[in-house]
Amino acid sequence: MRIEKITSPFLEENAYVISAEGSSEALIIDPGVSTHDRIAQYLDSESLHATTVLLTHGHADHIWDSAAFSLPVRIAKPDLYRLENPLAQLPFPLAGNALWNKPEDIQFHSSSTEYYADGLPILMIPAPGHTEGSVVLLTEIPAGDRLIANFAIAGNTGETLTESRPLALTGDVIFAGSVGRTDLPGGDEVQMRHTLRTLSNALDPRTWMLPGHGPATVWNNEIENNPYIIRAQRVG
Repeated sequence: MRIEKITSPFLEENAYVISAEGSSEALIIDPGVSTHDRIAQYLDSESLHATTVLLTHGHADHIWDSAAFSLPVRIAKPDLYRLENPLAQLPFPLAGNALWNKPEDIQFHSSSTEYYADGLPILMIPAPGHTEGSVVLLTEIPAGDRLIANFAIAGNTGETLTESRPLALTGDVIFAGSVGRTDLPGGDEVQMRHTLRTLSNALDPRTWMLPGHGPATVWNNEIENNPYIIRAQRVG
């Protein structure tokens, strides 16, 4: 599997491009402000073509360049309204004279495993709390695949996997050592605690987590050390 992380200058949001080994198809996840050109350059350099844009939620820093690819854009239905005017939901202005372009082909995440690109099974897990429609996108790197990434994932970049490995794109639900804030419109601290407790019970502890901000992490590390998840397990 190939994974490319492109970090936006706006709030240092992480966009990702993922593709299965041996496939020319790719998925784009959360293309934030000023990420389009670098994503396009990466796709061209690797002879890849993107098939779909997947959004983990509807905040402006995660969706801003989604229309620029002229691809289907998938989002969870509860966050659909955020695509109308994401600037109105920011607690501060976006620098410059930014104009929002709403994607033309908007679709909803499926509740079953889907192959939006060849060799990439994607399972959407509802994860409200940061926003009403936040999701975690779960896939798997098969045993025998070589992981090629431009950032560190638990020291395994460049190695061939001896066993399959779950991989989760967590948006702003889970960060290394923290979680997404719940004090913005649509956030809910109680829902976030429920989400974190559900994920701690449902996800394989070996899952590699790719967050919307900051470095990658491993789910087991977060279960053991992330104070928000520890509290969610205790309080519920």
